[in-house]
Amino acid sequence: MTEVFWQRLLAAESTFGKSAAIVRDLSRFPDADTRILHHPLLNAVEKERVQRADMNALQTSLNAGVSLIRASDFPEQAVREDSFPGFFAWGDTSCFHEPSVAIVGTRGASVYGRAAAAKFAEALSKAGATVISGGALGIDAAAHEAALLAGGKTVAVLAGGIDRVYPARHRGLFARIRTQGALVSQFAVGAAETPYKFLLRNRLVAALAHVVLVVEAPERSGALSTASAAGDLGKDIFVVPANIDHIGFRGSHALIRDGATLCDHPDQILDALRLPGLTSPSAPPKLSAASEQLLAAFSGVARTIDELCELTNLSAAEVLAEVSMLEIEGLILKQGRQYLRKP
Repeated sequence: MTEVFWQRLLAAESTFGKSAAIVRDLSRFPDADTRILHHPLLNAVEKERVQRADMNALQTSLNAGVSLIRASDFPEQAVREDSFPGFFAWGDTSCFHEPSVAIVGTRGASVYGRAAAAKFAEALSKAGATVISGGALGIDAAAHEAALLAGGKTVAVLAGGIDRVYPARHRGLFARIRTQGALVSQFAVGAAETPYKFLLRNRLVAALAHVVLVVEAPERSGALSTASAAGDLGKDIFVVPANIDHIGFRGSHALIRDGATLCDHPDQILDALRLPGLTSPSAPPKLSAASEQLLAAFSGVARTIDELCELTNLSAAEVLAEVSMLEIEGLILKQGRQYLRKP
């Protein structure tokens, strides 16, 4: 079965069970590329998609380095033949065989959520884990970026063809991922993104990863579908918590109530991956009494300068000076007119 066969099969966008059955039916035929055009399992709409599969886009991508990955290439993971018989990859495919964690969450992430995703992605990358996410804005982007900056490997699972960039602003990010990890797509080369494909993408994210970490998932977040798929596959699900009144974490907290593991340190995930824990952190910077007082005043929530003045009895000038130093030290983050303690 050549890449032409797979381009046509993935273009059909049929159910996974049907795709796996077609692969089994045609695997013994040297002319499988042609036979798929008339396979009885495909309905009229699917056959039309097969006929319209873009072979020029396929050839261009193959020339650029795109390759085909089969489920049989993943004997140690739950990438089942009946779920994902094959997909396209672009980049360093060896990273699929490393211990891996999917870091997922909302596109509309808060500063705290993006910082938490980056913290875990950086630590896990340095420990040798591959970071997998969906290439979207928000939590996904923060995880990919942090893994790249840490010198680690990261995989972006796409909701369209392997040759497409969505969102468009991630063109540079995707190019970096290809050199330090891989792009993955279960859809035909050239296929456009559609809403239901994002849900299918989430299933593949869960299948490729050994464990899943959810960071900032609202009640109606696509990350919850990734967690659900991971649960169906029997994989460990970890969740980063936040304040109980943070609306962006309501879905996350629901996962914890339903049995997911609350996670507040990368070592908890490294233990699940059977990777060595992190080395002892370097000594924290020596802080002034005023800075210590300010850090204590955050209590896990974002504060304005006025609120910090009221809570600490420090002057506005003192608070501004200390906040500037804390921001430089990387201990707090700015969010609009507010500041919050870095996770």
